[in-house]
Amino acid sequence: MTTLISIMKTSGQIESELNYIKPDSTLAPEVFYSGGSAPQTYNDAYAFMPATIDDARSSQETISVHKQGFELVKAPTEHKDFTDEKAIAASYYDEVIAIIKAATGVKDVFVFDHTVRHGSTNSSRKPAHHVHNDYTEQTAQSRAEERIGAEQFAQLKDRRMIQINVSRPLVDVVQRSPLAFCDATSVNQEDLLVSRIHFPDTDHVGEIYALRKAAEQKWVYFSEMTHDEVVLIKGFDSDNDGVARFTPHTAFEYPDQDPTIGPRASIEVRRSRKREVELYES
Repeated sequence: MTTLISIMKTSGQIESELNYIKPDSTLAPEVFYSGGSAPQTYNDAYAFMPATIDDARSSQETISVHKQGFELVKAPTEHKDFTDEKAIAASYYDEVIAIIKAATGVKDVFVFDHTVRHGSTNSSRKPAHHVHNDYTEQTAQSRAEERIGAEQFAQLKDRRMIQINVSRPLVDVVQRSPLAFCDATSVNQEDLLVSRIHFPDTDHVGEIYALRKAAEQKWVYFSEMTHDEVVLIKGFDSDNDGVARFTPHTAFEYPDQDPTIGPRASIEVRRSRKREVELYES
């Protein structure tokens, strides 16, 4: 008897599909959140389309949150309980602040909030399967002012602001729904489109950037990320002089996914950073 064994590929170059804005779409993108375990839905501006995603661990290029818009950092954590919201804010936030300061040399760090994502069917915060940047030019500023406070934000208005998302797996090794990142150097600003986000049971409509698919875009991921690693994802930079300002990213699926592997879980902590520009230059 012949037995066929299929081995799931979780490293190296991957051919998958990403949920972009169609190149020829004339519709304004819209995302609709259910507020429950049902997945978010999209209008017809969105479509899953083929993409080649390279393994950044195989790259000879130094990948930096300053240039490409994302960066992998080895960062073991002492925090154990990621189910206790108050404990996360009380102790894990301090770890994240230390990670940011060590990786970037930043002076001031303000934590916005955090999100714990679970890929399980009953979770209301699943991995996001649409290409997006967390903020637009407008919402990056308004969100920072809201969280930091208008008075302190006004005091910092002449300093550079950078928003970074720190994402950590809450599984030993990621083998489902990894994150893919679009190299900011390959993104045309004109392909970043404002996408309206509709929330259930409220009149509030938010906005993020969606990405229109283009041939020159370069996608990468970090294969088999571990719990002792974090990835820094730049959502906004007020400097527009040759640095990454926005970083489109999304969860994606392995085409030969082993269905017996449990869902991915992760925590994202968002913070704003204010500092003098000269501390950033090198």
